[in-house]
Amino acid sequence: MKQYAPGKEPQYNREDDKLQPEEIVIKGGIYEKLDNFWFYHKWKVITVIAALFLVCIMCIQMCGNVADDVTLMYAGSSYLTTVPNYEEILAKFEEVMPYDFDGDGNKKVEFAALNIYSKEQIEEREEQRKKDDSIAPINTHINTQEYTSFNRLMQTGEYSFCLMEKWLYDDIAKGVFCKLEDTLGAKPEYAIDSYAVMFWDTEFAKANAEVFDAIPKETVLCLRMKNSITRKGSETNHTRAKEMFIAVINY
Repeated sequence: MKQYAPGKEPQYNREDDKLQPEEIVIKGGIYEKLDNFWFYHKWKVITVIAALFLVCIMCIQMCGNVADDVTLMYAGSSYLTTVPNYEEILAKFEEVMPYDFDGDGNKKVEFAALNIYSKEQIEEREEQRKKDDSIAPINTHINTQEYTSFNRLMQTGEYSFCLMEKWLYDDIAKGVFCKLEDTLGAKPEYAIDSYAVMFWDTEFAKANAEVFDAIPKETVLCLRMKNSITRKGSETNHTRAKEMFIAVINY
C-alpha cells in the first residue's frame, strides 16, 4: 500500500461518487416486477387460466344443450344411436309426443341405448365370419358388460319406455312392467301377453317402416313400472314415458 506523508493524503471528494445522468438505471419498474411475478407464479397462473377456460366451455355447452323431454331405452343387437338416420328416428318419436312436456318450446327425445347380443346371435356371427373374415367379431367382454347394465337398469327402473329384443324381454320378470289394460284401458289384440306388444305390430312402426329399419323385427315395446323401492326414475319422468307409450300405441 502506498504511504503518504502526514498532511499529504489525497482529499476525498464526494462528488466523485455521483452517477452521471446516462449512468442512472431505475430498478423495480413494472416490467421487472411482472417478470419477477411470472418467474415465481407462472404455474399458478397457467392453472387458473386453464380452469377458467374449462368452466367457460362447460357453460357454453350447458347453455347450448336442449334438455330432453323424455328418454327412451333401447336394448338389442342394433347400434341404434350410430345408424345414419338416427336423427330421423328421434324426429318420428318427437312427432308422436303428445305435447312439449317441459314447455321450453322444443320436443326433445333421446335414447339410452344398449347394444347386446344373445348367445345365438354371437354364434351366428361366428359362423358368418368363417365364410367372410371381413366381418367384425363381437366383443363378448363388452357384450357381458352391456347385459349387466341392462339388468341394472331394469332393476332400478331409471327408464320406463322400453324397446328391447324379445329374448331380453323374456329374461325379465313380467311383474316389473305395467299391464297394458291398466295403461291403455284395454289390451290390444296384437299384444304378445298382458304387458307388451311387438313394436313392428304397431301402426306407428308400420307407417314409418323405412325410418325404423334399423330396429330389429323381434323388438318388444313395453312400459316399466315406476320403482317405488329404489326411487329411481321420478314420477314426472314415468308420467311422460307413459304418455309417450300411449301415443305410440294409439298412433
